[in-house]
Amino acid sequence: MKGKQHWHDPVAESYRATISHKVPGYYLLHELTVDVLETEVKEADSRILTVGAGGGEEIINMLQRKEDWLITGVDPSASMLDMARRRVAQLRMEARVTWYETALNKVSPEAVYDAAVSLLVIHFVENRLPFLQEIARRLRPGAPLVLAFIQGDMKSRAFQQELHMLSLFMQRQGLEKEVFSSFKDRLGRATHPVPEEEIRGHLIEAGFKDIRPYFQAGMIKGLVCKRGRREADER
Repeated sequence: MKGKQHWHDPVAESYRATISHKVPGYYLLHELTVDVLETEVKEADSRILTVGAGGGEEIINMLQRKEDWLITGVDPSASMLDMARRRVAQLRMEARVTWYETALNKVSPEAVYDAAVSLLVIHFVENRLPFLQEIARRLRPGAPLVLAFIQGDMKSRAFQQELHMLSLFMQRQGLEKEVFSSFKDRLGRATHPVPEEEIRGHLIEAGFKDIRPYFQAGMIKGLVCKRGRREADER
């Protein structure tokens, strides 16, 4: 799953080829994400911030579904971002996308966006509150944030059950057992599942409100919320 990692080209290409076999409901998640945004974002020429844009699946979905949206893609991985750029170039829609090959906190907060999307990223982030605060700084009041992540408490029985379900899913997709073993070995080290109570608390502290779920498939959870008053930035 994509995130704040040093992706080499073969890994980036492998990501696109296998990600839908690792994430239950991967394509449905992206379709529903745009459904949520279409419901929440009504203005013409709306500006959408995509945090963790490498791979480009969410950007491709937005570009194809909404002809008047302008997308900003942020990702620190050069090879992952190059993949997203190539996919957008194939659609000949480069003029509608602005790219930043860096972490979000290195992007100027002066631009204010009408919505933000961050799918399958935050579980790679250990210090999650500052990450959410950086997103909040760049959103207008009332703007939605759509967030999807690996959820759960690793010590809980429910998480262990969902982990077993994921192993069965990957096997049915034809992946070798080593793929699941590698994923499991990274838990708690490179991949940090997000307890729902924790993420809700962080979202509220970062200035978001009206938090509600819009997707779940096993341990993959999707939430949508809205940016509250920007005064929360000063706390």
